[in-house]
Amino acid sequence: MKRIIIFAVFLVLSVFIYRDFLFLSSKEFKSNNYNIVDLRAGGGGSSSGSAGGGSSSGHSSGSTGSGNHGSYNLISRIMSNIIFLFILFSSAIMLYIKVIRSSINSKRYLRILKKTDCAWNYKKIERQVIDAFYVIQQAWTSMDMSNARDYMDVDLYDSFSIKLEWMRYNNKQNILKRIRLVNLKPFFVHDDDDNLKDSIWFYIKGRMIDYTINTETNEKIDGNSYYSTSFIEFWKFVRTEDDRWILAKIVQKDEIATIGR
Repeated sequence: MKRIIIFAVFLVLSVFIYRDFLFLSSKEFKSNNYNIVDLRAGGGGSSSGSAGGGSSSGHSSGSTGSGNHGSYNLISRIMSNIIFLFILFSSAIMLYIKVIRSSINSKRYLRILKKTDCAWNYKKIERQVIDAFYVIQQAWTSMDMSNARDYMDVDLYDSFSIKLEWMRYNNKQNILKRIRLVNLKPFFVHDDDDNLKDSIWFYIKGRMIDYTINTETNEKIDGNSYYSTSFIEFWKFVRTEDDRWILAKIVQKDEIATIGR
């Protein structure tokens, strides 16, 4: 019974996070150097037979046997599908569980920090993260990072600007539409004696239409201009002298082990 319950839980988790992870394999942030989007049970048949020469008891016995066999096949298929889903989404499930656990611990720690330092107010930090997400994405797709200058640290801002210059030189533009921040959760909090070394990492899940065009011909050269794709990243925000929080680093989900080091 316990095994069935465990399998059922994994099935529910798989379905629950299916939308979060299905599109990740087809489209993610491509640039490692600049960390920016290059910018995403069974069934059964019926049967019939002649009743001639057969007794009712024999017919009844045959139907029962067939029913038991069909039920066994159905259960077998269901269990096989559950196992398949578990294997397929096991890494995604483990990541999501880790995010949930880290988020709970981070929020608890933030409540403690807020008692002596109002800059750790989670709601205010969350608002700044949301604003930064949309402003940075819009600046990127417009090929002008100047509007996002106040939302990023100097090194990351320069990195993005250089990348855009390279794209402009190669007659490329990354078009982002229907930009949506689907989910964010605090993942790791670092409080230092030096406030300028304070930082907080966020789990970021976004969704958008993401494709690249040749600016001379206006032709699409990469991506999908019709369907939105999802991505998951981890964004690091650092504290400024005036107690704002700005983006300093972006890592992919396969780099999660580097967070906090």
